[in-house]
Amino acid sequence: MQRIYKIAVTGAGGHVGNVLCRMLAAKGFPVKALYHHYNKSLQGINAALIQGDVLNKDDLRRLLQDCNIVIHCAAVISIHGDPTGIVFETNTKGPALVLETAVEKGLKKIIHISSTHAVNELPHNIPFNETRLYKTSKDYAYDHSKAEAEHIMLGSELSRQIETVVLRLSSVIGPYDFKPSEPGKALLDFYHRKISILPQGGYNFIDVRDVCNSIINSIEKARDKEVYLLAGKYYTMNAFANCITTATGIKTPTTTVPYKMLKAVLPFVQWYSRLMKAAPLYTIESIDALKNGHPNMDTSKAATEFDHQCRPLADSIRDFYDWHFSNNKNDLKWI
Repeated sequence: MQRIYKIAVTGAGGHVGNVLCRMLAAKGFPVKALYHHYNKSLQGINAALIQGDVLNKDDLRRLLQDCNIVIHCAAVISIHGDPTGIVFETNTKGPALVLETAVEKGLKKIIHISSTHAVNELPHNIPFNETRLYKTSKDYAYDHSKAEAEHIMLGSELSRQIETVVLRLSSVIGPYDFKPSEPGKALLDFYHRKISILPQGGYNFIDVRDVCNSIINSIEKARDKEVYLLAGKYYTMNAFANCITTATGIKTPTTTVPYKMLKAVLPFVQWYSRLMKAAPLYTIESIDALKNGHPNMDTSKAATEFDHQCRPLADSIRDFYDWHFSNNKNDLKWI
């Protein structure tokens, strides 16, 4: 039987954060949830809500007071570079301050939520596991920031004074995606027929509920200073679109455009997005992620040590749409 700890969650308003708080509360854990500005996703959850910033030490002190475990989900995810520096600052200074405050408050453990983007996707001819080499300053800002955060959590002087665990997530998908996330936006774009062609490549997708179940299992079972890969299954973009059709009956595109062609027309995509004052349909980071997505992510370590599992992608997609339509009455459901 799992012991009941008082758990603090940063980034609680986000997709993983809010589902994690739901599941922790449902299992009887006392939860303190730190959100930045957005808290609609936390309404109705039995948790103590705290508005604050992971870059503010006083906010972190309020959050971690009387807690045993902190699960650090807060991060700025970007496929648009880091023009203001907020991505790198939040994703590196944030973990450093959480670590410092957790040691100061005498917490038992930090579980740091990282990303498969922190390490190199290539080469593809060997399995992708926890031993991959880290990205560097030569890589995209988000990727480099997640790599640096892992260095802080696993190798800094302060990390020796507390148990620290790193969980690397692939692309997370599923219900309770309020804002929504980048995968959630893609699902809505498919539904609204905004996507007429498919990019080459693919990625590994995991249901948010499976991720959060494994995070909870890791509270007691994950070992100190270890990294665990929480991934699901790889799908090409054609297979991803087919899953949408299977789950919903929506007709999806079948034409795949090569990476080189997408890259060649990227300047026009960027110009058009500025003209329309809207986000571009894709960025160099998004198409690179699909081009380099590893087809064989090995989650055997997490599966063996704390029973990490993943459900079929079509189930996750169907549940995303069902949840979305039940919470957004103005969006017309498919017939």
